[in-house]
Amino acid sequence: MNLQISQCLTLEQLIENTPDLPTLPVAVMAVVHETDSPEGSAQSVARYLQQDPALAARILRLSNSAYYSFSRQITEIPEAVVVLGMRVVRNLALIAGSYPWMVRELKGYELGPKELWSHSIAVATGSQTVARRARMNEAEAFSAGLFHNIGKVAMSIWLEKKVDALMDASEPSRSFDDIERELLGHDHAAVGAFLAESWNLPKTLVRPIRFHHNPEEAEDKLTDCVHVADYLAMSAGYNRGWDGLRYKVDPGAFLRLGLDKSDLGSLMEEFLQSAETRGKSLEEKLAA
Repeated sequence: MNLQISQCLTLEQLIENTPDLPTLPVAVMAVVHETDSPEGSAQSVARYLQQDPALAARILRLSNSAYYSFSRQITEIPEAVVVLGMRVVRNLALIAGSYPWMVRELKGYELGPKELWSHSIAVATGSQTVARRARMNEAEAFSAGLFHNIGKVAMSIWLEKKVDALMDASEPSRSFDDIERELLGHDHAAVGAFLAESWNLPKTLVRPIRFHHNPEEAEDKLTDCVHVADYLAMSAGYNRGWDGLRYKVDPGAFLRLGLDKSDLGSLMEEFLQSAETRGKSLEEKLAA
């Protein structure tokens, strides 16, 4: 299909006609659902991961990254699940499963190789930081932050064909979401949520993907966490793409989290202390 008519496509058609869509390994999807199930156990999570030896090897490398600083080497998946916990191992599985397409160059967004990865890990770390301050589930917040921009992977090839129109439409007063909708009929948040639903990801993760730029529409604190974390990452320079300077934070997100915008300085300090360390230590193990 001619990419030039993309603005006429429905979300379903856009996804169906996007070449080389990102995917998640079957074992990762099984682990996500197992950790969300009341019947899920450390044994069942380990069993699913061991069915994919390559994935299991990457998770073991991540488990032994400098970020976790264990005094001894973790050598087996069941041990990793017990030592780190099911939710942390789920996040490591999501990282290991998404890394191959997270490091792609996204020309439609002016993002070079690994720039989406750096931003996504930063937002995941920031979401965990905000969740800790708001006394929420930190592991869940990390997952939501990691995948908040997956729509860009699908949208990039379409925007790449419209660079001239994109530059003409890029007025400082306009949000990048508005520009995406004008050129393509959809924004990356809607596309990302549709993609996440097609993977059958839990609704708790789909909602922050869909509303991370408009958290007031979600009525969901996890979305507020991701929104604030996205702002922290943008402000710290973890996005050099077209939309890097077009992010406005919603003050209501702070209020809904029981925080105040005056907390922004201390949140940024705490975020910066962990974001670079985590990103580098995880990437070293994934690239090994």
